[in-house]
Amino acid sequence: MRRWLRRPEAALFALVFGAFAYFYQAGGWNQNVHFDLTRAVVEDHALVIDRLHGNTGDLAKKDGHFYCDKAPGLSLAGALPYAIVVTIAGPPNNVVALGTMSWLVTVLAVALPSALGVVALALLLGALGVRAGPRYALAAAWGLATLALPYSTLFYSHQVAAALLVIAFAMIVRIARGVDPASKVRLAMIGAVGAWAIVVEYPAAIAAIAIGVYAIRALRPRQILWIVVGGLGPALVLAWYHTAAFGAPWHLPYDYSTQGNRSQGFFMGIGTPHAQATWGILGSPFRGLFYSAPWLLLAIPGAVRMWRRGARAEMIVCAAIAILFVWMNASLVDWDGGWAIGPRYIVPCVPFLVVMVGGLALPPAIRAPRPAKVIVALLVGYSAFLMFAGTAVQPEVDGAIKAPITQYILPHLARGEIATSDQSIDMAGRDRHGARYAWNLGEQLGLGGLFSLAPLVLWCGAWSYVLARRARATQ
Repeated sequence: MRRWLRRPEAALFALVFGAFAYFYQAGGWNQNVHFDLTRAVVEDHALVIDRLHGNTGDLAKKDGHFYCDKAPGLSLAGALPYAIVVTIAGPPNNVVALGTMSWLVTVLAVALPSALGVVALALLLGALGVRAGPRYALAAAWGLATLALPYSTLFYSHQVAAALLVIAFAMIVRIARGVDPASKVRLAMIGAVGAWAIVVEYPAAIAAIAIGVYAIRALRPRQILWIVVGGLGPALVLAWYHTAAFGAPWHLPYDYSTQGNRSQGFFMGIGTPHAQATWGILGSPFRGLFYSAPWLLLAIPGAVRMWRRGARAEMIVCAAIAILFVWMNASLVDWDGGWAIGPRYIVPCVPFLVVMVGGLALPPAIRAPRPAKVIVALLVGYSAFLMFAGTAVQPEVDGAIKAPITQYILPHLARGEIATSDQSIDMAGRDRHGARYAWNLGEQLGLGGLFSLAPLVLWCGAWSYVLARRARATQ
């Protein structure tokens, strides 16, 4: 253990986990309904959320009872730490205590697996042959210079699914390329992690299928069998939940959603992709992925180089996942995702774009001119600034604001207005008195405004320095 703590991966984990855990984003429909199910399981020993449903509009209703309209995995994962604290200290009895509890659950159920996913991405790039410096830099960039950052601080399922998918893919690639042994335990873990991604986020199934095809082609039949065995546990959990809550294993929460758009389209609101939505989620100031993280466009030339350098199967998987998620998001009736600063529905495919960016760093190394390196560094820095700004101010911006970064995030940041959310984890809608429920750890230490971000800046600076030194030592 002590030897591992001295590795670059440990520094990378500390860097991103500290950033993820630094913020508490308070409430909103999505995180409230997830947390309502967590509370119902622990406090009421039930799956119905009748007692709590007034704080969200994201609901399913069956036989007169209200349920969470999301996949159950995140709520069930959060139930374990919540149950431990409740057993020791009792249920929270006020909004402040409940907020502290929901922050702790978010840290353990979202930030922790997200940070582990960042480390897995670095290990995946290493298995493909990317040198230490570029692979750790790319993994950190995924965690801190894309939507992974804000969604690692919210009790949402998107980033958790992204982390689980990339962990499963990394484990398979490392076995296929002879880096790790194909033990039965490791293979079963692959199946469990990949299947749990679907329990956390239903659309993760499209990525799991692509990864599964890769595994079938890269591994032996007996190894595939152990992966399937590992996936049985999460599959049974999901079947049990659907049956207990909605009457049958194939009955999904969206079948009973109180939102009419969930019954439109072909399936769960998914319809035919259209140009406006595609531009909206990729290039627009409203929700454009490449508007806030333009460095991800390097995935295109990176994919070409992966193909030429022999990483064709891995490139196909990553490209397929990215294309499928963009298709799915562009076809959704509510493609904009409501309150957000980016295309949250495609967050699970972002690490696979980063893998393709890593194709540019495959050996033999490209001798890029210094101006090109400076431009790439500036693009990543620009994205990191926007993601930190959005996370510090409020990652859930009213959907009526058509340029959330320039019209909401940056003006509030310029005025030193941090953690602006006035929605409680236990309250319907916005608080009438304008109380602020979001906070960061700097504020908890008594710092205000932009100064509240100073400890985070010091943390990230210190661990970035340590990571850089350890990466150079492993070259």
